[in-house]
Amino acid sequence: MSLADFVGWSGYATSVAQAALLAELAWFGLAQRYIWLVAFLLSDLLQVILAAGASSRSLRYAYVYFAGQAAKSIFAVALSIQLWQLALAAYPALARFGRRVLIYLLTASVLVAAAGLALEPARSGIHSFTAFPHYFNAFEGAMELMVVVFWIAAAAFLLWYPVEVSRNVAVFIGGFVFYALQRRVLLFLLNAYPESSGVLSAVTLIFQLSCLIFWIATVRRNGEALKTVTGHRWNPAEAKRLLRQLDEINERLQQMAR
Repeated sequence: MSLADFVGWSGYATSVAQAALLAELAWFGLAQRYIWLVAFLLSDLLQVILAAGASSRSLRYAYVYFAGQAAKSIFAVALSIQLWQLALAAYPALARFGRRVLIYLLTASVLVAAAGLALEPARSGIHSFTAFPHYFNAFEGAMELMVVVFWIAAAAFLLWYPVEVSRNVAVFIGGFVFYALQRRVLLFLLNAYPESSGVLSAVTLIFQLSCLIFWIATVRRNGEALKTVTGHRWNPAEAKRLLRQLDEINERLQQMAR
C-alpha cells in the first residue's frame, strides 16, 4: 500500500469514527450537553463529505476548506469554554475567570496577527489572489496556538488541584488537550518541512483516529454520574489543603466580581 492510499483509507476511517462518536453521543443522550463537541465533529465530517471528489485546486474545494476550517476554529473555542466551565462547575468564579482569560488570549493573538500582517504584503509581495489564504492561515494559526496555550495552563491547573469532575468531562478534556496539542505541533512541522507533507498528514490522521477511538471506548451514559478527582489523589492531606486554597481563590474572585 502506498502512502497516498494509506492517507486516503485513514481519512475514511477517521470519518467513520466521527460518525460513530456522534451516534454514540446521541444514543447516550449526551449530544445536547456536549453541543459544541457535536458541532466540531459535524463541521469536520461535513467538510470531508462536501469536498469529496473535488480537486484541491478547484473553487469548490477552496470554499469548503476555508468555511470548514473557520467553523472548526470557532467551535474549538466554544468547546474549550464549555469543557472548562463543566470542569469548574463547583467554582463558578474560577470558571468565569478562565473563560475571560481565553477570550483575552484570543483577542490579543488576533491583534498581534493583524499587526504583523499589516506590513507583510508590501514586504513579501503577496498579490490579491494569494493574500486571503495567507491571512486566513495566519489568523487560524494564532487562534489555535492560543487555545493550546490555554489548555496547557488549564491541564496543569487541573492536574495540581483536586477538582472533582464527571468521568465524561475528564475524558473529553484529556482527549481534546491531546488533539489540540498534536495538531499544533504537526502543523508547525508541516510548515518547517513541507517536503514531508505526506508522512505528516498520515501521522495527523493516526492521532485524530486514536483520539476518536479513545472517546468512543471511554464515554459512557453513566459517565456523568461517576466522579473522578483530577489532581493530588496520591496525597489526601495535601489534597485537603489545596481544596481549601481553591475555595479561597474562588471566594476572592467572587468578591472582586462584586
